[in-house]
Amino acid sequence: MAQTPLVTVVITTYNQQKTIARAIDSVLAQKTDFPFEIYISEDCGQDRTREILLRYAARNPGVIRLNLRSKNVGISRNWYEALLAAHGKYVCTLEGDDWWLSDQKLQKQVDFLESHPECVAVSHTIQLTDNAGNTFDCLPDDPLVVGQYATMENFLSGITYSCTACLVRNFFDPADERMRAYVTANRSIADFALCMLYLDKGRVFVMDQALSAYRISSNAQAHQNYNSTQTDLKKYSDFLDVVARSRDYFGCKYNFDRSLLSGTFYPFIDRIKYGGLRPFLREMKRMPFRVRLRFPFYAIRRLARLAAARLKRGIKR
Repeated sequence: MAQTPLVTVVITTYNQQKTIARAIDSVLAQKTDFPFEIYISEDCGQDRTREILLRYAARNPGVIRLNLRSKNVGISRNWYEALLAAHGKYVCTLEGDDWWLSDQKLQKQVDFLESHPECVAVSHTIQLTDNAGNTFDCLPDDPLVVGQYATMENFLSGITYSCTACLVRNFFDPADERMRAYVTANRSIADFALCMLYLDKGRVFVMDQALSAYRISSNAQAHQNYNSTQTDLKKYSDFLDVVARSRDYFGCKYNFDRSLLSGTFYPFIDRIKYGGLRPFLREMKRMPFRVRLRFPFYAIRRLARLAAARLKRGIKR
């Protein structure tokens, strides 16, 4: 009889035939003193991803479970329904175009949660990389969150943590239709809602270790993810959607004004630099009037801080 897994590793994938094997191999390579399972949910792609998954499942019976969808449902629903299918006490996620850098990732995160019962999740930094194998910065990089506990106050101010890097206690309830509706409200973005839920349910610690790689957006045909296929305006519109849904879900418990301000700042600056400001300004009208009134003052202060930080770095050199 197969052992009940302590951890379920959820892998979500769609049209990732060139990257999915590396993702799965990095999970199978994990060295642990506990059993774990891999649940892979494939969102009805058109390439050879499904064929590859079937081969892996045949070679790893009792370890790999597959969910091969008959129709495409989008990132959010595919991700959340995979979380609902987890058997483990703990759940962690991996996207089919990313991979884990350390064969100790699961063990380190499980050890942390086992010794910190007050925590609902433990995350870590992620190494940005591209299709050519070049590596860039690790994120998050803010000292207020790296090696620290993430807080709701910081998150709503734009100091985020990686939801996909989390190992989280399995609190996902298929009967909770309200939570399902919240997480899957936007077809493409679920991480904002999940980050909110984790912080709302308990403490989240962010390890100062890059235990996984995140493949940054690319125009290459082999890598067509949300960031590379959606326009900047659509991504900003989706952000406004998820904040609005979060306000509906949590009611008056949290103030989302700071999140709207911080989430608007860099897209606004980019539109000034690269064009497209007029439609962006129209989209900004979806924010509450009080937030729109505050934004010019917020932007000026933020620009002043960035300029001061750049000047300080220049002096140090």
